[in-house]
Amino acid sequence: MPGARVPEETAPQDAPAEPNGSLSAFTEEADAAAPPPDVSRRGGTFESFKYRDFTWFWSGALVSNVGTWMQTYALSIVVAAIHADPRQSSFDLGFVNFLAGIPVLFLALPAGVLADRMDRRKVLIWIQVVLLAQAAALGWLYNAGYLGASNATRTLGIVSALGLLGGVMSAFMAPAFQSMLPDLVPRPLMMNGIALNAAQFQSSRLLGPLVAAAFVLAGAGMGEIFYVNAASFLFVIAALAAVRARPGVADTHKQKTTAWESLTAGLKYARENRVVGMLIISTAIMTICGFPYMTLLPAIVKAALGATVKATLNRDVAFVMAANGAGALIGALGVASLPASFHKERVIPVTLLSFGVFLVGFSFARSLPVMMGLSLLAGISLMSTNSLANTSIQSAAPGPLRGRVMSLFVMAFIGIMPISGLVFGLLGERIGPTWAVFAGAIPLIGWAAYLMVRRDLLTPARAS
Repeated sequence: MPGARVPEETAPQDAPAEPNGSLSAFTEEADAAAPPPDVSRRGGTFESFKYRDFTWFWSGALVSNVGTWMQTYALSIVVAAIHADPRQSSFDLGFVNFLAGIPVLFLALPAGVLADRMDRRKVLIWIQVVLLAQAAALGWLYNAGYLGASNATRTLGIVSALGLLGGVMSAFMAPAFQSMLPDLVPRPLMMNGIALNAAQFQSSRLLGPLVAAAFVLAGAGMGEIFYVNAASFLFVIAALAAVRARPGVADTHKQKTTAWESLTAGLKYARENRVVGMLIISTAIMTICGFPYMTLLPAIVKAALGATVKATLNRDVAFVMAANGAGALIGALGVASLPASFHKERVIPVTLLSFGVFLVGFSFARSLPVMMGLSLLAGISLMSTNSLANTSIQSAAPGPLRGRVMSLFVMAFIGIMPISGLVFGLLGERIGPTWAVFAGAIPLIGWAAYLMVRRDLLTPARAS
């Protein structure tokens, strides 16, 4: 609570700027118990896999995320079947997704404090245990007949409650997960590791629904898919258990602070570090103005292509969505291939501008091949911007503050998605989904152009 006293809080933001007390001195680095330095300088898209801890972490996350996307697929089918009216089903899906996503907006800051004060590995393990129990509960409830159209109110209530629980866990997981990545590879490979993790997430987004569909074709029910997701958490728990714990960072600058000061330390750092603050603002603008095109995708395809047959509409949406996922994967792997010396901040305005331009083209596209091509390019631009901004923020954030700084990035990229989706959904209802995408792209392009003119805003200050 605000005003409460906490034991010996680190305060790196108040540390001296010269030389032993510089903020960079607080940044944690992975140990070198892996390939020798000359190996890490050779480059390569998959260079971070030479480090066992990163490989374990990445592999466990991939299996778990495939299971999570399988559950997302199954849960959407369960929720859509609650009511026969498509309009009511749309509301049900939007409501459940809103409850699952909104906790990040309100809990990311305290989650960042938790990630900085506790062993991030242990925090992540316990969160996986809770999510395992949630998935197993969904499987049991579905197979026991508690989730179905026979009792719509009960089904929606149960799914919403479990979705909210999952959202709370995700809110606490995201800052710990993001801030743990730099501990697994040396600093020169941070961009490579973060981009490979983004590629992992995009791969799971493509694989999850496909694997779930294969299970259904093989005769499995939604309950079995929920159970498969529960089992997938065992892999990430085992992977996290295999990761060697890192020693804490030596901190000689300590002072007593209130809980409120601890909670807002990340905000203070982002306000004082111009580049970090601008990157977080840019991420938020990208999420608010650009990302809703994915939320509106079914309505956009229907309006642009005039698809009236349900099977045709579902096919077209799947193609456009798959193109976006493929683009995001290409963007992530492209960033992973860049050298450590690459000037990330100089390129971010260009990728952000490209994203806005591709969205303008997408809003006017009236053929499936053109929409797929522009969705692919938009995915490349979006994920390139996201990975580059993520890396820049992680590189700048001091180790003892990394969880709290990354909680701001999580809020900017994930936490406001439910709000932006709701706002642009209402806008699309009034002016049409394609015009809503166009309306969002214009301020995005304007902001990117402003950053290109004011390059100093994303230029790290030189040490004096």
